[in-house]
Amino acid sequence: MTTGRSVSAYGALDVLAMSPAQRVVFLYTQLMASLTRARRCLATDDVEGRSETLCRAQAIVQELLLSLNREVGGELGDRLAALYGYFAAEIIAIDSQRDPARLARLVTMVSPLLEAWEHAAREVEPRRSEAASA
Repeated sequence: MTTGRSVSAYGALDVLAMSPAQRVVFLYTQLMASLTRARRCLATDDVEGRSETLCRAQAIVQELLLSLNREVGGELGDRLAALYGYFAAEIIAIDSQRDPARLARLVTMVSPLLEAWEHAAREVEPRRSEAASA
């Protein structure tokens, strides 16, 4: 029988084995899942679930921020850093103000970014495989 801790360890190994692009997609996917759950918690007045879920979303945004290589990314890296700062501030405001409209706007902003990263990861992965086999 496996424990939650060992399953968690295997999950961490899977994340570490991901390419940088796959990790970003994974983080955005987890962020969207957290925001979706937060929406349900707001609708059902689940205070504990809302705070826990938004705290997780905040941690994911911080991880996205820490994953930026602003030296290589240049202006895009700076813009993403500013955007992630905005996301973090919005998550705090959503939790304190319990504002479903604000949460919906945040989801509307994050969703196309997830799609863009998924597209970018699909474009990068074949080139990465080709370079590894060369």
